[in-house]
Amino acid sequence: MAIEDRDQSAVSAFLNIVLRRGWYIVGTLIAIMVPVIYYNISATPIYEASCTIIYEEPRMSVSGAYSAPEYKPREALLNQIQEITSRTVALNVVEALPERVINHLAPKEEEELDEEIDLRAYYAAKIRKNMDAKPVAESDVIALSYQDSDPRIAMTVANTISEVLQERNLRLRQEQAGGVKEFIAEQRNRYKERLDEAEQKLRQFKESNQVTSLDNQVEELIHRTSSIDALYQTVKSDREKTEERLNTIAEKLSASRENLAPSVSNISTPMIQQLKEELKDKRTQYIRQQLAGVPENNPKMVQLRNDLEQIRDNLSDEARKLVEQENLIDPLSQMASLYEEKINLEIELETLKTQERSLAQGIARYEAQLSRLPSKEYELARLTRERDLASSIYASLSQKHEEARIEEAERIGSLRIIDRADLPRAPISPRKNLNLAIGIVLALTMGLGLAFFMESLDTSIKTPEEVERKIGLPVIGSIPRVHPKPAVPEETEYKKPSPALIAYYSPSAAIAEAYRTLRTNLQFAPGDEHIRTFMVTSSGPREGKSTTCANLAVVTAQMGLRTLLIDADMRKPTGHQFLALHRSPGLADILSLYFLKNRKNGKYQTQEKEADLEEPSNRAHVAVQQMASLSVAVSEAIQKTSISRLDFLSSGDYPENPSEILASDTMKDLLELVSEKYDFIVIDAPPIIAVTDAAVLAPNVNGIALVIESGRNDKEIILKAKGMLDRVSDRVVGAIINNIHEKNLYGDYNYYYTYYTEKNQSTKRT
Repeated sequence: MAIEDRDQSAVSAFLNIVLRRGWYIVGTLIAIMVPVIYYNISATPIYEASCTIIYEEPRMSVSGAYSAPEYKPREALLNQIQEITSRTVALNVVEALPERVINHLAPKEEEELDEEIDLRAYYAAKIRKNMDAKPVAESDVIALSYQDSDPRIAMTVANTISEVLQERNLRLRQEQAGGVKEFIAEQRNRYKERLDEAEQKLRQFKESNQVTSLDNQVEELIHRTSSIDALYQTVKSDREKTEERLNTIAEKLSASRENLAPSVSNISTPMIQQLKEELKDKRTQYIRQQLAGVPENNPKMVQLRNDLEQIRDNLSDEARKLVEQENLIDPLSQMASLYEEKINLEIELETLKTQERSLAQGIARYEAQLSRLPSKEYELARLTRERDLASSIYASLSQKHEEARIEEAERIGSLRIIDRADLPRAPISPRKNLNLAIGIVLALTMGLGLAFFMESLDTSIKTPEEVERKIGLPVIGSIPRVHPKPAVPEETEYKKPSPALIAYYSPSAAIAEAYRTLRTNLQFAPGDEHIRTFMVTSSGPREGKSTTCANLAVVTAQMGLRTLLIDADMRKPTGHQFLALHRSPGLADILSLYFLKNRKNGKYQTQEKEADLEEPSNRAHVAVQQMASLSVAVSEAIQKTSISRLDFLSSGDYPENPSEILASDTMKDLLELVSEKYDFIVIDAPPIIAVTDAAVLAPNVNGIALVIESGRNDKEIILKAKGMLDRVSDRVVGAIINNIHEKNLYGDYNYYYTYYTEKNQSTKRT
C-alpha cells in the first residue's frame, strides 16, 4: 500500500527542476551571453554630448511699452527643431568647425564615394545624421545632442551647433530690428514734412493777419485738444493691432479645427457680460476725469485705476473658467490657450473701443468750444493744434527711431544657451551593464522556460513518491546516487570483490545505510509468510539490478544471516564479477544436466521400467536419489566468498534455453534445497520485459522486488513490467528505486543523513 505523498513546497519543486535541468539553463546562458560579451568588447564606443537652449521673446517692444507675450504653440517649437536639424544650419556648422573636426569627419578609405561629391554637403549630412534635437518635457527648452566615437569631437560639434544657432538668431533679429528702424524712419520723415508744412502755414497766417498769439485760455484749450488727439491716435493704433491679432488667432483656430465650436465671440456668460459693462463704465469715468484735467495722483483717479485692475482680474478668471469648460470642445492645450487668448483680446478690444469713443467725444467737445471762437482766432487755434500734434508725433517717432537703432546695435537675440556641452565621461553605446543585465535576464528566462518545457516532456519516474503515486508499488528501498559510480570489471581478477560492493568497502556510507534499510523493510514486510527466497528484477537492462542484489546480500550476511546470492541472469551474468569468483560451474550447468536427462527419460526416471514407478515406494526412492544427486551438484557449484556468511551460486555457462531450464521442476527443487541450508536467498533475475526468465521464476519465490532507476524509464514501461509480474505472481512486495538524487531521496532531512555518515566515518578513522 502506498504511503501518502510527502508535502513539497513550490520553492522546493522549483529548485528540484532547476537542479535536474540545470544544463539547459547553463547552455542557454552561455549561448546568449557569449554574443553579448563579444559585442560589448568589440563594439565601437559612442559618446554623446548635449547642451540646452531656449527661444525667449523679449517682453518690451521697441517703444518701451509692455507687450503681452505671444502664445507659442507646440507647432512653433517643432518648427524651431526642424530649423535646427535643417541642411542649411548643418552647412553653417561645417563652416564654423575647426580643422581637426573636419579631418575627423573626412571619408574613410573603405568608403566608396563619387569623385564629384561635394565634401561640404557630405560633412553636413554626417552632422545631421549624428545630431538630434528634442524638446524637454513640459517646457520650451530644446536639448541638442551630438554623437561620435571621440568624446571631444562630440563636445566640440554640440557647442558649435549651439553657437551657430545663436549667431544665426542674432543676425535675423538684427535684420528684423533694421526693418523696423527703416519703417519708423519713413514715418518720421513723413511727419517731419507734415510738421514743416504745419509750421509754414501757421507762420504765414500770423504774418498775413498780424496775429502773434492766443490768450491763455485758448492756448490751454488747444493744448488739451492736442493731447487728447495724440492719445486718440495711440488708442486707435492699438485697437487696429488688437483687431489684427484677433483675426490671426481666429484664422489659426479655423485652420486647426473647422468645427472647433461656435464663434468664441458668441460664447460668454452673464458674469462676463456684466464685467464688460462695468469695465466700459469705469474706463469712461477715468477718461472723463483725464479730460477734465484731474491729476493722476488724485485719490479718485487712483481708486478708478484700482477698480479697473480688479475688473480685469475678474474677467481673466471668468475667461479661464470658460476655457476649462470649453475643453470638452477641444481637449488640446494649444487650442484651449488660443481660445483663452481670443477671449482676452476681445475684452481688450472692447476696452479700446470704449476708450476710443470717449476720446473722440472729448475731441468733439473741445472742437465745439474752438469753433465758437472768432474766425481768425479759430483758424490760428486750428493751425497751432495741427503743429503741436505733428510735433508731438514727430518727437515720439524720433524717440522710437533711436530705440530701434539701439536695438539693432545690441547683440541680443531671442536664443539663449542655458547649458553648454561638457566632455562626456562614459559612452552611451554600448551600454555594457545594461546589455549584460538584459542578456542575463533573457538567458535565465529562456533557460528556465526550456528547462520547464523539457521537464513537462519527461514522464520518467524519479522519486519514491512518484513510484507510489503513479506505479502503485510501495517503495521498500531507495538507493542514492554514487559519485563517482564504481565500475564493474569486465574480467574477474579472483583477488578481491568489486568496488561496487559499497556495503562491504564503506559500511558507514549513506548508500550502505540505504541497503540496510532495504534489508530491514524485507524483514518486516507485510504478509503471513516470512521472505526467504527474494527475487530482484527490473523493467530493462542497466538499471542497477545486479548491484542491488550483491549489496543486499552483503548487508544480510553482515547481519549474521547465512546468505546465498544466486545469479539467475544466464544471458548477461555479472554476479561473479562483483564477488571476484568463477562463473562455472553454476546454475545453468546444474539445470541443463538435469533438464536434458529428464527430457530424455522423463521426470526423475532411470532405466527401470515405467511399471515399477507406479509403486509409491519406487517413486520415493527415485526422488530421493535425484534430490541427493542435485544436492551434491549444488554443493559443489556454490562458491565461498571473502565475506563471512555469504555464498554465491554463479550463472554458469551460457545455455541454449534459459527460460525452459528456469521453468523446470529442477529449479524449484534447487530452491527448496538451498532454503534448508540458508537463512536468506537473493536471486538476480533478468529484466522482466526483455525476456520471460523472471516471469517463470516468480512462482517459485516468496518475495519479488522491481528495481527502478530514477529518471531512466517512463511510467508506461514500468507499469508494463509491474503488470507482467502481477499476472504470474501475487508476491510482489514493492519497488527499489535506484540511483536517486539525494535531494529526491532525503529532501529536507539530507542534513541528518550527512551528519550521521560523517560522524561514523570520523569514528572509523579514530
